[in-house]
Amino acid sequence: MTGDARPSWLIGANLLVLYVVWGSTYLAIRVMVETIPPLSGAGIRFLVAGVLLHGWCVARTRRWFPVSRQELRGAAVIGVLIIGGGLGLLTLGERTVPSGVAALVIASMPLWVAVFRLLARERPRPVVLLGLLAGFSGVAILLAPSGWGGPVAFTGLVIVLAAAIAEAIGSFFTPRVRLPGNALLSAGVQMLVAGPLLIVVGLLAGEDPNPASWSGASWWALLYLIGPGSILAFGSLIWLLTHAPVSVATTYAYVNPAIALVLGWLILDEHLTPGILGGGALIIVAVILVLWGERRPAESGTRASTPEAEDSRSAGKRG
Repeated sequence: MTGDARPSWLIGANLLVLYVVWGSTYLAIRVMVETIPPLSGAGIRFLVAGVLLHGWCVARTRRWFPVSRQELRGAAVIGVLIIGGGLGLLTLGERTVPSGVAALVIASMPLWVAVFRLLARERPRPVVLLGLLAGFSGVAILLAPSGWGGPVAFTGLVIVLAAAIAEAIGSFFTPRVRLPGNALLSAGVQMLVAGPLLIVVGLLAGEDPNPASWSGASWWALLYLIGPGSILAFGSLIWLLTHAPVSVATTYAYVNPAIALVLGWLILDEHLTPGILGGGALIIVAVILVLWGERRPAESGTRASTPEAEDSRSAGKRG
């Protein structure tokens, strides 16, 4: 075996980790916020995960803070947008939004990235425009107030949609700013910036992060989000972007929502209405169309050379 080739079972194993772990983080968030304040919980999650990731990189490089000022600024901006805005708002929204529905709304993120590229005068392929039409139709179905149990749930859906847009803005700017060359280090720095920020915002918003009031289930969910959800899955993504085609590595974008939907239904007894299934199906099909349409010119067996792969350099974000 030569070059970049790796056994197919290794690719399959890392894909399985990516699908199952990141797909299950929506469920874990929903369980965590049952007794843990959302912004404080998200802040603790990323602060601890960031310390662990940065510590790993320091141990390997034997440098205390192996990033330049420009890389630090870039990582801080992306961390605030993707982790602070994207995942902070997602965690806040999941107080009232079922985990599977939240995953479907977040799945619209690549559609918003495509919109920002349109606004930047980049010319998409017709299939991308078709995907945008289908995807935003699906989002409209999910946001329809009827059948969602009143204004509180609808407000939660709007918060989750804002999370998808914030994540898209961060993903759009990721290839346009300078980040640490090591993706694990980049994610660690982003988490170290966003984690304390989320904690401070939570305290200013009146949250009372008292561990004595947290349930055992919420504790386990938080630990799961710190370890597998923020470190293990991201490591698998980086491995896949290095050793497998981008078209394989980025399939999580439309597999994870389906897994989150099924897990929410099986474990939390979340209801699957025709509107959820129809809107979700439209979003997943749209994401496939958009990613396929934007990737086609670059599919020549290269690794991590597309805009989607560049966006994934900050993907400690997902779920």
